Amino acid sequence: MASFDGPDAMIERSLLVLTFALIVIAAVFAVRAWSGRRVAGLTASQAQGLWSALGESPDGRPSLVVFSTPSCTACRTAQHPAVEAVEARFGETLRVLKVDLSRRPAVGHAFKVLTAPSTVVLSGDGRVGSFNHGFAPADQLATQISAVAAPAFSR
Repeated sequence: MASFDGPDAMIERSLLVLTFALIVIAAVFAVRAWSGRRVAGLTASQAQGLWSALGESPDGRPSLVVFSTPSCTACRTAQHPAVEAVEARFGETLRVLKVDLSRRPAVGHAFKVLTAPSTVVLSGDGRVGSFNHGFAPADQLATQISAVAAPAFSR
């Protein structure tokens, strides 16, 4: 009967752990690449289709689209307070559009939302500036909004 206490067993376990870690890392990179391609396709697509799904039109201001569901704890406890902080910071220069995915799944489908919470920053002319799958802190949202607002303010 083999013993699991020898040096060979220790090396074997270490190799198994290393192999598993490499598989997890590869999977994370693959999912990020896939998600990046989805967002790049969204950025390159016609913004009009996204606005049609929202039932709104660009009005020259940057917009923050916030996707949530009633059962999303992170939406209520983390994302909504972050959005409120960003709203307070930017005031009337920012439009916030809240989408309940349980009531408006077609909007989530148009934006290719994978999870709640998700946030999308749209430029004043309606193009996708940033896409955040999962929670996005207020400082990250503010930086993304400033990035799409800067071209409009520099004119």
